[in-house]
Amino acid sequence: MLTTTQFVPMLRQLSHSDKLLLLNFLVSELLRESGIVPLSIQDDLPRQGLHDSFEAAAILAQALKEKQELTHG
Repeated sequence: MLTTTQFVPMLRQLSHSDKLLLLNFLVSELLRESGIVPLSIQDDLPRQGLHDSFEAAAILAQALKEKQELTHG
């Protein structure tokens, strides 16, 4: 397991979108561990979560970056 002093420098290197993904993940974990249900999921309507939206955006951004690198060197 990494210590805080080991992983903080790695966190600083993350992109803005990856930091948002990490933040959302950590908040979700804290809510799950504490048994708190977020207001956004208290009703019975199925919704796409914020995590899913950021994850999809991150995947698309990575694919675009890779395509641009192949196209433009």
